[in-house]
Amino acid sequence: MAALTDEELVARCKAELPSDTRSYEMLVQRHMNRVYSLVYRVVANKEEAEDIAQEVFIKVYHGLHKFEQQASFSSWLYRIATNCALDALDKIKRRPKAAVPMNDSKARENEDESDPLHLQPSQAAGPEDSLILAELRECICRVLKKLEREQARLLIMRDFDDLSYDEIANVLQVGMSTVKMRIHRARLAFQEFFNQFCGRVYLNFPVSSSGKAEMKKE
Repeated sequence: MAALTDEELVARCKAELPSDTRSYEMLVQRHMNRVYSLVYRVVANKEEAEDIAQEVFIKVYHGLHKFEQQASFSSWLYRIATNCALDALDKIKRRPKAAVPMNDSKARENEDESDPLHLQPSQAAGPEDSLILAELRECICRVLKKLEREQARLLIMRDFDDLSYDEIANVLQVGMSTVKMRIHRARLAFQEFFNQFCGRVYLNFPVSSSGKAEMKKE
């Protein structure tokens, strides 16, 4: 039997909730990992990301009856998730990271696993650069806080979460040319704040990235 589409599950949810939550639970199971991953890239904290992901689906539960399917369910869900993530970023007072002893391989392994931006030191980086890398992560989060919300949302979608222009256009319900123009402006704003807050770190630390943390050159 073919799996139900999101749209079919949404229709069932509208008919069945609150007495029957099975279709809703299927939606949660299908999309939870994606939502958690998105939120985690923004807040850089596993516990915070878990709580925010739960908040996202609570909002979905209470908002399904208002959802009109001009856009896809995934686009609607993505808007909720980015809003919740950016709300949290506004509130979080980031704590200083404890220094990780360079001879503690287990601690460094855990640090790498918890890096939401997938920043990795290049082969030219020295052993002291793990602390600078942590500072660079902090700087990137500070820059996101400084941007206008729509700019931060665009960069999260395009440069952190690798959404295509077409997917972003569907999420925002605007045309492709508008998306490209707004992303260009967001990257200029990001670069200005990045130079202000992170330029010293960046110039003193050679970083290679999977593409999540650096603005794409297009």
